[in-house]
Amino acid sequence: MGIYPASFASSAKHKRSRMETFAFLHLLLLAAGAVSYVCKHPDRGCSISDHPYHVRLAQQLLDDPDILPLLGFAEPFRVCSGTLVHERWVLSAGDCYSATNVWYTGQKVKPLKVRFSSRPGENQVIPHDNIKMFRNDSGAENIMLVKLPEPVRNITTAQPPASYCARPNIGETLLGLNCHYSQYDSDKYKLHCVDRNVTKASELSFCAPPIMSVRPFLTCPTDTGGPILRREGSADVLYGVQTSSNMFMDVCADPVRQWINETISEE
Repeated sequence: MGIYPASFASSAKHKRSRMETFAFLHLLLLAAGAVSYVCKHPDRGCSISDHPYHVRLAQQLLDDPDILPLLGFAEPFRVCSGTLVHERWVLSAGDCYSATNVWYTGQKVKPLKVRFSSRPGENQVIPHDNIKMFRNDSGAENIMLVKLPEPVRNITTAQPPASYCARPNIGETLLGLNCHYSQYDSDKYKLHCVDRNVTKASELSFCAPPIMSVRPFLTCPTDTGGPILRREGSADVLYGVQTSSNMFMDVCADPVRQWINETISEE
């Protein structure tokens, strides 16, 4: 049956019944106030001109929208955030890219696209071989470097970690960039500056919840892969990559910092 998983392939009637059931449950949860893309940020807008290195990563995951009801709240695409750290490199979360479709046989994922927040309408399509994943044995979530096919000129990059960078201190306040855009090809979105307080750290990651001016503060799915930074002089220095709601991969941790610098310099 191609595009349907084995558990739903018994008959066309069974598939329709499943789709109708999921669609009904989806409407029921919406009526109860549960929404797939719910987020709420402090009303502290940021200018893209102040953070031109902020980029968006988008990947279409499904060819056939008719099977979406089977997925409940799933969307046919994934949208994430990223940081331009070099004219040829974007740093983001590893979960923001899928090489294959592991859910539905016959459904092919599309190549990853990088869209530049400071240049609406401009994007680059990323070949699979240009995705470089950081692998670790500590159980921490992964990050990735995305090599752009063409160098990006005249956009100020965020500064990657230097060889002497120090890991954030417990109690330190850093700046997170959060945004909300759930449309695959939309150039309309809001960028928010969010002060975050480092509360605990492990070998390769740290937790930095928002200092909330709005309650409740809900992280958007599209915040994944975004940066947490410290202003040093005239530069925004990258200290972490958001991997989940309040968790960040620590780019100053020695294995991560070395991997970033070696990957960028070797390619």
